[in-house]
Amino acid sequence: MNPAVPAGVDGRASDALLKLGRFFSRWEESDDGRVAFRKGGRAGDVFYRDRWSHDKVVRSTHGVNCTGSWSWKIYVRDGIITWEAQQTDYPSVGPDRPEYEPRGCPRGAAFSWYTTPPLESGIRTRGVLLEMYRGAKQRLGDPVLAWADVVTDPERPRRYHQARGKGGLVRVTWAEAVEMIAAAQVHTIKTYGPDRIANFSPIPAMSMVSHRVGTRFNHLVGGAMTSFYDWYADLPVASPQVFGDQTDVPESGDWWHATYLMMWGSNVPVTRTPDAHWMTEVRYRGTKVVTVSPDYADNTKFADEWLAAQAGTDAALAMAMGHVILKEFFGDRQVPFFTDYVKTYTDLPF
Repeated sequence: MNPAVPAGVDGRASDALLKLGRFFSRWEESDDGRVAFRKGGRAGDVFYRDRWSHDKVVRSTHGVNCTGSWSWKIYVRDGIITWEAQQTDYPSVGPDRPEYEPRGCPRGAAFSWYTTPPLESGIRTRGVLLEMYRGAKQRLGDPVLAWADVVTDPERPRRYHQARGKGGLVRVTWAEAVEMIAAAQVHTIKTYGPDRIANFSPIPAMSMVSHRVGTRFNHLVGGAMTSFYDWYADLPVASPQVFGDQTDVPESGDWWHATYLMMWGSNVPVTRTPDAHWMTEVRYRGTKVVTVSPDYADNTKFADEWLAAQAGTDAALAMAMGHVILKEFFGDRQVPFFTDYVKTYTDLPF
């Protein structure tokens, strides 16, 4: 079948369509006229083959807040990452449970696009904001006065706020970016006081040094330090409140030993893609899966029960569940299993 001809086109129409192409570009065709090539035969494939060529393969991972830190094969050409693939040499865990590999997800497979031009060097900001700042600095000669001139104007802040999410990012040097950030902090402290500075640092999982440096700086200037979870609004509050630690939970392979799984606030096939197979496979052992989600999310289709809580009511739902558990197992009567568990593993005794 001629790949250039749509399905359903008869022979005469296809011949005419093939001949029409000769007027706009040069073609070569097979002897039977069934296959057409651009001039040069398969020479056009060179571009695609060159895209995936590489000099060496090295082992690496994606440590920027990837709690899995899966092992990847990194294909490198001339010192630049060209593409990636999952490592397949994880040790076997035995015949009685699923294997760990393949580890990785589509986000990791696409990570190389974030490390190559034009995104690999420098920092970017919204062009409209940069243009305003540079103009104000040229007129006033001082970074702090320039920043104040921009943000106190009734019209200009609206312009660069509305530009958010619409692209228009331009390259700026680190020196100029740091200058703008510093000017913004100094202006805020002078105008409103240091307690109006609220910052967060890179999460410790990304860089413990960066986290501590940013935290110490913010404390020294008198600002309020937020949790790094506020960066992406993903703090599972119940974990540190109940167990006294910060999301230090069993690794996902332990789902294989569960008899009841509740997915709440985590769309596992999307947010924990390499781990989702344990959730789906343990269902063959009779494990019941319950999903709490206001929408028909990706993980809902795996659930035995879907609790479609209305958006904004999940806190009340959780408190109602906690009320029933405490009343029936701790208030009205003492259940040894419950009492021993909370004494051993939770903060309830305190």
